[in-house]
Amino acid sequence: MIRPRLIPCILLKNGLIVRSQLFKTHQIIGNPVSTIHRLSNWNVDELILLDISDDDYHDLRRDDMHVKYAGSTSLDVLKQISEVCFMPLAFGGRIRNIEDIKVRLANGADKCVINTRAVQNPELIKQGAKDFGSQCIVVNIDVLQHEDGKREVYINGGKNATGLDPVRWAKEVENYGAGEIFLNSIDRDGTGTGYDLELIKLVSDSVSIPVIACGGVGTYSDFVKGIKEGNASAVSAANIFHFFELSYPFAKKKCIEAGINMRKVRLDSKWFPREPEYDLNQRDERLAKRMSKAQVINTASAEIRSEYSNIIGKSAGWCSSCVYPAINAAPMSFDDDGVCMGCRTSGNKRDITASEWDERKQILIDIIERGRCKDGSRPDCVIGVSGGKDSYFQTHYIKNVLGYKPLLVTYYGNNYSEVGQRNLLRMKEVFDVDHVIYQPSVTVLKKLNRLGLKIMGDMNWHGHIGICTTPMKIAALHKIPTVIWGEHGYQDLCGQFSMNDFVEWTYRSRLEHYSRGYDWNYMVGLEGIKQSDMYIYQYPTDQEIYDLDLRGVYLSNFTYWEANEHTKTVIKEYGFETSNEQFDRTYRNMSNLDDIHENGVHDYLKYIKFGYGRCTDHATKDVRSGNMSRDKAIELIRHYDHVKPKDLKRWLEYTGMTEEEFDNISDTFRDTRVWWKDKDGWKKRNIWDDAA
Repeated sequence: MIRPRLIPCILLKNGLIVRSQLFKTHQIIGNPVSTIHRLSNWNVDELILLDISDDDYHDLRRDDMHVKYAGSTSLDVLKQISEVCFMPLAFGGRIRNIEDIKVRLANGADKCVINTRAVQNPELIKQGAKDFGSQCIVVNIDVLQHEDGKREVYINGGKNATGLDPVRWAKEVENYGAGEIFLNSIDRDGTGTGYDLELIKLVSDSVSIPVIACGGVGTYSDFVKGIKEGNASAVSAANIFHFFELSYPFAKKKCIEAGINMRKVRLDSKWFPREPEYDLNQRDERLAKRMSKAQVINTASAEIRSEYSNIIGKSAGWCSSCVYPAINAAPMSFDDDGVCMGCRTSGNKRDITASEWDERKQILIDIIERGRCKDGSRPDCVIGVSGGKDSYFQTHYIKNVLGYKPLLVTYYGNNYSEVGQRNLLRMKEVFDVDHVIYQPSVTVLKKLNRLGLKIMGDMNWHGHIGICTTPMKIAALHKIPTVIWGEHGYQDLCGQFSMNDFVEWTYRSRLEHYSRGYDWNYMVGLEGIKQSDMYIYQYPTDQEIYDLDLRGVYLSNFTYWEANEHTKTVIKEYGFETSNEQFDRTYRNMSNLDDIHENGVHDYLKYIKFGYGRCTDHATKDVRSGNMSRDKAIELIRHYDHVKPKDLKRWLEYTGMTEEEFDNISDTFRDTRVWWKDKDGWKKRNIWDDAA
């Protein structure tokens, strides 16, 4: 008898992974290459990859990321994915004929998943099974349950009804020669309410071929129910594996503990280590090419620079509700009304009732209680703090609202303002807590500043990876199983997840989003940096995380998060200081006091890349919360976003670089979908032009 399988399903839309809800809402999560790399670490049973794009254009969207696509079609993406996919891969989407099946199998897929065309032309199932074997043909059946309880098969991404009964269609699929059925529930998709067990059992009991259940998973226990109560041969989910650290190993552990005879959990692959293994020759070549380009970028003629006259840049737009741009530092999707997912998520957050927030508060308490120190011999949890307004609010809430004893942990990047320094050092006194501050070698920090600029156009790479690593590292060292973070930045600004996902901290998010695919080992050997210099940036091992059940949770999932109100609270209760000086690049005077370059040089680099800055971020949040009109936001953006910051002088002196070097290197990272260059210099569209 075939062992039950646990199969992640990845939904791909225009080259990027999306979170799906009810087959209608698609929120961009990130790059499939890094996610599939992570799944390969865990020796996953199998993987289903479904391309749900409306067209065959795929775009990774970032030039400063380590992973770049070699092409722009779904086949190009499949080829690249297959290089890091060390597990059986079933690939679906845009399969219309036998040739499509043949090409996908030739480019890395082990199986093909057919949906719409299987209904429109069932002979394709038969021909595919004949030519390639039934084991290569998986038929996807998407089912919607109507209000009257009747279930119906839908095609074209859940858009078109067929009139087919799912059980009858499943039997026909088997008769045509399909090797497996991938059964998905449209009305359960992304809800987290659990599988449609009745549907799964009806279909599974009606056919002899394996049935893979999908749609509605909210907890790991749902996988157990899918097999034990639904009689599924395999269980799958698309969203939950993106939400939690070690999601696949812990889900499989749950199934095995329930008596299901699955393959054993593996935390590492001897063929595929967690940290990327970089080609050092390629690394050096890429860096040399970037520096060579920087030497000529602002001296070349407009004719030579015609590569920057990209028509996409002239058509980029903005959210119709807030002021966030369509092309930005974190991929974001828009609905049919032109409203960004960040606005939709913000609206959903405002709709959460007081009683629901109370329930969320209890969930947080339960998470902390599972690892709370009962005998008082160690802290109850770790809080990663920088000394900013959010750090004060996190500590206020955990210690003085919930009553726990936290250990504060800080990565010190050597860029504090005087006000920020005072706020940081006062935390241990005003909250009466222990505080660990890790201060790396200044010599190493200077090197990492320079390398961050040259490699990815971000001089503060070290700060992002340091902040993302140090609290988890200290928690693992002291066997403290809970780390408290503040808000989920990508969820808050870009609507990357739903508020009902309760998404947690993950290594994948740290690597892909915060460090752009460049882990600590990428820097070893550059400017004389040694492995020992990068110790603090080395994340806890999967085994350490698994054994401790180490979890990083976002406070913003459990209490209403509004930075302006939080600032008022911490000023009143703890004497938190804001800046007396106006920032160069934003109107807020209480943000990023912990790093003088975050609102300055670092943010200016974002403007150089994508054409917007911190003022846009802040104004977007204030528009969504109702604290600012869109017109006022546009006025502020026009005033602040383009400004070259005064702190650049300090950074140049700190790193020993010239302003010309900085400008030339920065310009190599300009996104050509936003910027173009003519004889008068760099140009882009502006939101105030569209609003006029």
